[in-house]
Amino acid sequence: MGKVAAHMGKEGDATPFTDVT
Repeated sequence: MGKVAAHMGKEGDATPFTDVT
């Protein structure tokens, strides 16, 4: 899920997924 998290982080820097990457 690293790729998905990186994609979400690029679209939203406030997303918690960016912290999980």
